[in-house]
Amino acid sequence: MLNTFKFKPVDPSIVNHTVERRGFVKAPFDYKNSTPDQIDVFYRLIPALGSTVDDHSKPMVVVMNGGPGFPSSVYRPLDFDYADAASPKNGILNRFHYLSTAYRILLVDQRGTDGQTAPLDMDDPNLNPDQIAKYFSSDSQARDYLAVIEQLIPKGEEFFVIAQSYGGMVGMQYLSLSHLRKPQGMVFSSAALPYANTREGMLNRREEQFNLNLQLLNAVPDIAEKLHEVRSHFEKVGIQADRINALFSWLGRGETGVWENALVDYLKSLLALGKEEIELELKKNAAEFHSLNYILSSANFTPGQTDRTIAFQTSKMIVYEPWMLDEDWIMIHGMNDGSSKGKWVKKMDESPPPPTSFMKLDKLKSVIGQNQLLFTAASNDAFVPLEGYVKVVSKFQVEGHTELATIPGGHNAIFLEKGFEVFSAWANGLKTKVSTPQ
Repeated sequence: MLNTFKFKPVDPSIVNHTVERRGFVKAPFDYKNSTPDQIDVFYRLIPALGSTVDDHSKPMVVVMNGGPGFPSSVYRPLDFDYADAASPKNGILNRFHYLSTAYRILLVDQRGTDGQTAPLDMDDPNLNPDQIAKYFSSDSQARDYLAVIEQLIPKGEEFFVIAQSYGGMVGMQYLSLSHLRKPQGMVFSSAALPYANTREGMLNRREEQFNLNLQLLNAVPDIAEKLHEVRSHFEKVGIQADRINALFSWLGRGETGVWENALVDYLKSLLALGKEEIELELKKNAAEFHSLNYILSSANFTPGQTDRTIAFQTSKMIVYEPWMLDEDWIMIHGMNDGSSKGKWVKKMDESPPPPTSFMKLDKLKSVIGQNQLLFTAASNDAFVPLEGYVKVVSKFQVEGHTELATIPGGHNAIFLEKGFEVFSAWANGLKTKVSTPQ
């Protein structure tokens, strides 16, 4: 089966690191059928600040990162500067600035992503979305996490899980496994969750981004002029001006009053870059069209539809002003270029891949009743708006086993200072509950 896919090469020397423990764990390619095919699942064990990976006094947190379709390096780069690890200067590319002050962190590159775990060559002309959705979706990824946990975390050692954004789908699949290493507690942070109303959720997302654009205008009255200046610079260096819409991911990124100024500073920095440097920045934002993301998003979030088919609807229901940063533009126009990949996207829009299956809700709630879950919702979340998220979370509530907390700071709020405080207080409370005789 592996021979039907084309993969990018992986440099085996990637495991060499002076601070992190890195390696590969063998895992079945197809968990549902007995075949000899295996893949190497890449992991990174990050020590707590000023400590080592073997310091078991620092609890372990397994972070299931967002996407879908992105490796763990979007949360901390492979070339992270540990000589200056205490500094928050790396910003969004060091999401563990606070978490690593008290916890060891275990990351896994999700299979198929542009990382080190069976990285798919998404430029392969024989790309088969149905097969990718079958073997590289959240259900297989959850089992890969279990394989790494089994090998890296000694039996009997307590650990926590933070399932963030798309990681929520992986996290729910993990809880559904018939055999799993049970975490002491599991956080679903601004998480994508099954059994949500797809169209309603995407419409809420567009409305939230519209409001965040207005919030940006209120904080920066001349933002339209600043964005126009960057658009003009894009055209000058040979980049389509409207690709600036990839910067929609900056909306609400951080505390109110901070993210707006950070975006302005970022816009100013783009004016000093040439074409190749800007292309790298747009890729770094992980908000442009991404083939694997497109396939897995359809399979996990929007069964029977794709991001683009929904974007056609929501863009007409909530109309943006010309200056606004617009995610739907990326969905509608990102691959509408007549290329072979553009034709592939059009074909997939007409025939989306089969949906990823999830445990039935009543059984899933029964499993949740055997665990401790914290759901965190965030204000100013451009991806998972607070009000809609709270509504979806209500489907999974089990008295005595689930809690809900609202924190400021946008989509990645769990990794900011307030989010870290909420997580730590909850985690410590669970430890106290376990150690206190009933």
